[in-house]
Amino acid sequence: MPLIKSGSKAAISENISEMVHAGHPQDQAVAAAMRNARKYGRASGGVSPPFQERGAARQAFHEGFLHSAVPGRTDKLPISVSGGAYVLPADHVAALGQGNSLAGANIVNKMFKMGPYGTSLGGLHGAGKSAGAHLNLTPKAPSAGKPPKLARGGHGHPTPIIVAGGEIVIPPEKIIDRFGDLDHGHKALDHWVVSTRKTHIKTLKHLKPPKKD
Repeated sequence: MPLIKSGSKAAISENISEMVHAGHPQDQAVAAAMRNARKYGRASGGVSPPFQERGAARQAFHEGFLHSAVPGRTDKLPISVSGGAYVLPADHVAALGQGNSLAGANIVNKMFKMGPYGTSLGGLHGAGKSAGAHLNLTPKAPSAGKPPKLARGGHGHPTPIIVAGGEIVIPPEKIIDRFGDLDHGHKALDHWVVSTRKTHIKTLKHLKPPKKD
């Protein structure tokens, strides 16, 4: 896979992302992207390597929807997230969008103001029926499918995890903004995942079979 021949922060981020999605370990991807940035940054009068490295470190923190062909229940993508982040499972995201992962991701982005315009749907209950079951704060253990992942590292510190395509990383500051407390938010999100799965299973059972010619 050819790397982008540039020392810009955007190129560094894209090179790291492409190498990780291709199956390379993240530390290897970052090292290769930085070697490439130093080479082509100097050649084109780009920014200094220390500044590039700080920029790449920030870009290495993943959040939001994970675009990847890696199936949603086969964790193969090594990434780093901020300690305390929460990963919504791929089946939950797809269920929110009535089977469309991108539609589900759009709902989550608006809920947590992670969209490009910082938009919001108001409270978690305000997203409507398309967002799945109402979110309450009673913690329950997931009863079906792959459980969500929680980045156990210290808040704000890089934490390596393994993820799959179609999942969504919610950074800790967005959880605190929504719930006021990180632990409180994690419990609410746990219950939301469980409730959405139960609702989705009921919905699938009552769907009409494919039409026959």
